[in-house]
Parts: sequence; structure tokens; C-alpha cells
Amino acid sequence: MSNLAKVIPFRPSVSVVERQVADIDDGYTRIANELLEAVMAADLTARQLKVVLAVIRKTYGFGKKFDRITNTQISGMTGIHHTHVCKAKNEMIAMNIIVTNGLAIG
Repeated sequence: MSNLAKVIPFRPSVSVVERQVADIDDGYTRIANELLEAVMAADLTARQLKVVLAVIRKTYGFGKKFDRITNTQISGMTGIHHTHVCKAKNEMIAMNIIVTNGLAIG
């Protein structure tokens, strides 16, 4: 009997990934330093942070203080299910991080 083993090479697959560089020519969101510092200092969960950043993008990113933003829109931007978006948004409204103006938020 022979105790020979077959050696199978396991080489990792290498793929070329193009590096992307952020460029303001592609657009940017102008935000007040005070607001950015307040968001950084707030004790937010990951979901809450994603939601507030989406609200900032949909408001300040388009030169508005308030806008009607649906939970589905925020869900599409963040990848968070719309029911969790609703919960996070309501938590931040209660914390006065997000404010309402009728049906609009900002």
C-alpha cells in the first residue's frame, strides 16, 4: 500500500480593484461646523447615525433646512429596513437631534 497524498494548491484569488477618490467636483454637502460637532458629540447608535446623516444629506445637501423625507427614502440610502428607520427617527426626534416642521424633518 502506498501512502501518497495529492497536494492541492490553495491560492487566493486576486482581483484588481480600482481605487476611488472622493472629489468635490462630484458634489458635496455643505454643513455648519457646529452641527457636525454636535452630531459627533451625540451618543448615537449606528442606525441613528446613519439616519441623521441621511437627513443631513437630503436637507443641507440640497440647500434646505427641512424636507419631507420618507422612511423608504432613508432606507434606500442607508440599507436599514424602513421600520428601523422609523424607530431611529422617532428616538432622535425625542432627543431633539432631528426636529419636525409639520410633515418635514430637518
